Amino acid sequence: MIVIGLTGGIASGKSLVAKELAKLPGFTAVDIDRLAWEVYRPGSKVYRRLVEHFGPKILKEDGEIDRRRLGEIVFNDRRELRFLDETVHPEVTARLREVLEQERRRGTKVLILEAALLLESPHVDRSMFDYIVALRAGREERLRRLRERDGLTQEEAERRIGAQDPKRLEEADYIIDASGTPEETVAKVKELIASLIERG
Repeated sequence: MIVIGLTGGIASGKSLVAKELAKLPGFTAVDIDRLAWEVYRPGSKVYRRLVEHFGPKILKEDGEIDRRRLGEIVFNDRRELRFLDETVHPEVTARLREVLEQERRRGTKVLILEAALLLESPHVDRSMFDYIVALRAGREERLRRLRERDGLTQEEAERRIGAQDPKRLEEADYIIDASGTPEETVAKVKELIASLIERG
């Protein structure tokens, strides 16, 4: 099984590419950020620590963590973002190891692990990946996508983009230009993965 980490700045097209790749025979795609939200569920260790630290203001009426509210806090304060990372990542890594084992047993040929902070977080165990592929799109294009996709204001979109370090993308094994159409980006990534499979 080849394990590929798929990353890139916010609104670079990661989710769309992962979704298209998952349609190919032998491929499975896992959204690590979504997997992370499983460890936030009410009653979990992570949930208790976050509520203890941030207080009830991060909770919805039903007691679940309000992702948007938490995002507003951590994207405005690097220390809070660091605390969130340090709290969540060890649990996510443990869950990820379970997923890798499950997929190996299932006979998956290519496992795509999609995550926004794959290269930025010091808590990511890179030994789990055979290759890391980063998607890169221009700042203005990503701002446009964020405003259209998430209904963010220009200021909110700029804060989200500003919270990520674009220089870390250089640490990827491969960087794909994702500033074109979604179809063009998917085609480029498919071509790259085909060459990696061929290489064995």
